[in-house]
Amino acid sequence: MAESVDDNQERIIEDAVQQFVDAQLQGEEPDIDEFVKRYPALDHQIRENIQDLQKINGLFTSIVQADESDFESTVTGDDLVGQKVESFEIVEMIGRGGMGVVYLARDTKLDRSVAVKSVPADLQANSTAQTRFRREAKLLASLNHPNIAVIHDIIEQDEGATYLILEYVPGETLAERIAREPLQLEQALSIGRQVAEAISAAHEKGVTHRDLKPGNIKITQEGKVKVLDFGLAKAVGGEALDRQNTITQPGGVIGTPAYMSPEQARGKPTDTRSDIWSFGCVLYEMLTGKVPFEGETVSDTLVSLLEREPDWRALPETTPANIQVLLRRCLEKEPHRRLRDMGDIAITLEDTASELQHSSLRPETVEADRTKPTSGSRRALPWFITGPAVAITLFLAIIIVFKLGGPSEKQQGKSVAKSAVGPVKAIVVLPFENLSGDAEQEYFVDGMTDALSAELGKIKALRVISRTSAMHYKDTDKSTRQIVEELGVDAVIEGSVLKAGNDVRITAQLVDGRIDKHLWSENYTGTLTNILALQSEVTLAIAREIEVAITPEEERRITRTEPINPQAYEAYLKGILFMERQTEESFKIAAEYFNQAIEIEPNYAAAHAWLGGSYWVPSLWGHAPPHESFAKGKTAMYKAVELDETNAEARGGVGWIALHYDWDWQNAKLNLERSIELNPNYIYGYHGLAWYLVVAGRYEAAIDMMQSAIGLDPHSHVLNNGLASMYSFSGQLERALEQRKKTLELAPGYVETISGLAEDYLSMSRYPEAVVTLKKAMDLAGRRPGLVAGLGRACALSGRKDEAEILLQELQERAASEYILPTYFAGLHASLGNADEAFRWLDQAYRERDPLMVFLRVPSSLDSLRADPRFDKLLKQMDFPE
Repeated sequence: MAESVDDNQERIIEDAVQQFVDAQLQGEEPDIDEFVKRYPALDHQIRENIQDLQKINGLFTSIVQADESDFESTVTGDDLVGQKVESFEIVEMIGRGGMGVVYLARDTKLDRSVAVKSVPADLQANSTAQTRFRREAKLLASLNHPNIAVIHDIIEQDEGATYLILEYVPGETLAERIAREPLQLEQALSIGRQVAEAISAAHEKGVTHRDLKPGNIKITQEGKVKVLDFGLAKAVGGEALDRQNTITQPGGVIGTPAYMSPEQARGKPTDTRSDIWSFGCVLYEMLTGKVPFEGETVSDTLVSLLEREPDWRALPETTPANIQVLLRRCLEKEPHRRLRDMGDIAITLEDTASELQHSSLRPETVEADRTKPTSGSRRALPWFITGPAVAITLFLAIIIVFKLGGPSEKQQGKSVAKSAVGPVKAIVVLPFENLSGDAEQEYFVDGMTDALSAELGKIKALRVISRTSAMHYKDTDKSTRQIVEELGVDAVIEGSVLKAGNDVRITAQLVDGRIDKHLWSENYTGTLTNILALQSEVTLAIAREIEVAITPEEERRITRTEPINPQAYEAYLKGILFMERQTEESFKIAAEYFNQAIEIEPNYAAAHAWLGGSYWVPSLWGHAPPHESFAKGKTAMYKAVELDETNAEARGGVGWIALHYDWDWQNAKLNLERSIELNPNYIYGYHGLAWYLVVAGRYEAAIDMMQSAIGLDPHSHVLNNGLASMYSFSGQLERALEQRKKTLELAPGYVETISGLAEDYLSMSRYPEAVVTLKKAMDLAGRRPGLVAGLGRACALSGRKDEAEILLQELQERAASEYILPTYFAGLHASLGNADEAFRWLDQAYRERDPLMVFLRVPSSLDSLRADPRFDKLLKQMDFPE
């Protein structure tokens, strides 16, 4: 998904914050209100960053004062070496940590080595330190795991001295191991798995470590791992809710800066996800030899972990893609986007290590793109690795799967074949068969196919081919293997629908197209009233069978259904049927059906969303005045969002309208991004974001985004033609021509592609070819205003101005009885050299909010006007995003 803040804005914010910090370091006290006024467009973000930094500096002082500086004198003071604590003879000091000095001792009773941990003398009178120390003993006593150092005893002497008698773990710390030499991938996975299993065991007991780092991880000569030092640990739930059991002061920071989670750094409440962040830091360091977040000072380190991404390019090229994704998900800055289960992480590491040893996934054969770690996993992973993308380059080519428990109630006792060639990562729902024998029911059957694709599309870990490409195979004689090869998927869902009155039966079957093998089938019955719940049931059943990862939030969206009036549902499906025909008349009919559905079910969010589309989409093609159609579309879309803020179509529609009509660039971007978060397979979210990037002048990013959309709908002539236009805008004209021709192979009569081809010819000064091409478009589609204007421009540019004037007169006469976009007139006048008339029409286009005005900056028929100061004025009025 696209970034929420542009790279340039991020650099400005970072530089501004650094300037503020530098001023403070030089003894100045800059006023934050005055300072942010220098950046009016980013004042809120910069203020927030500075305030966070100030808060961190203050909070970190508390940990330094409470847990570090108080111990500085303890290295040489009150040394217990040579003394005896009951039956334990102190041999040597072996470490000093945040909450104690650790000694090697000999247990004279049992003749064994132990570790004795003592509260530093300077803190023995500190009630907080003593309380933490006793709590550590209780926490450790509750943990019984081979990868956690056990506690043998606690000794509290009359003079106030307190000691923990701990398991002695010989060997080196992970910090020493990393400093000595780089870890091999297999070693890092083995150590990481053992650490994850230890922390998972602690989490199961309701304990978070809160100071997980290489220095608190011991490795024996045999390679066994022990996690040490739960001195900063806290219990969660139960008694932990009692403030007396929370030793950390409110708003205080606990932890080690380089491994501290963002919420820890800000002094906010923590839970098991803080340990997952720290684990990600440790795993990253094992693989790269350096910490993911570093700085010359504590404050620099904290700023780094709060504001920056790790250097993902530092990961070895042999790092499997699934491990790269796991790291990214561990190091999500927002806790709710982070991985949630340490046990699942351990399973992933174990399985990946096993494959490294026993399959073709050897380090020397892995081709992992370090800049795009989400380029595809060959390993089944837990659900948590597939949450919403922050990583800006995370596209839907990554498909990650995980088995979600045992068989459903419907499948008990039923043998289900599993694929022998790896997990299903991408899928297409082929058009279902209509078993009713009534051709009038085709719309219903196709609607069920679409609905199932849409529900599966809500699962981020699964790439789902969109309707246009799926319908390409309706009544096809191609084999399953041919289909999966053409679409680049692993499996297909086939099935049938039988509708009899209010009753519905759906039969679905899963076929692995790579080996052309039937894997699973099931029948589902329900009623039209509960059709949405039935669709959810089928969706989740398929997800279980293909072992795809579903996050709890995704499952909630899929199962969030309510009974629907059958007549409303059927009207809704008919509306979609006519929307897909994409003609001026079909949009009007579609609107009638959606209004009918809404009249029956006023709170039908999906119907409101599609109704909005039936209003505003025709305006993009100049079929209706923008103020009228976009306004109606906007009302419907916002109503849909009000009824269901998780509706991807509604969010996407709001984004499209904000882009082409409101010219509210930020709102457009945010809503289009949100539509993809809600449905990671929603092609029109990617489609809209691609056009936003064009408007912002970021052509290469737009091309990448459009290619992501095409990956979900490869047979879409609309998307493929859009990609050709983007090549043209970016100056790649030969490539644009190739893409147009490819699109015409998909849809030979698609007029927009033919007219686009003519535009490319005009850009290349191949005027005669442009004229011939536009005339061909008119033969197919009639004298559309856009085609007439295009032909007029081609004639004018080729020196046939008399013909161009005739075409201009035709448009002017037609404008008396039909709406014609002002930009058509502007472009034609510009080609004829009538600059004043061109600007008059552009001013009108601005007032009427002509949707084509968003392309004012791209190479076009208006190029001859760019040197005119009036053009710069228009650009400033549009206030385009940068």
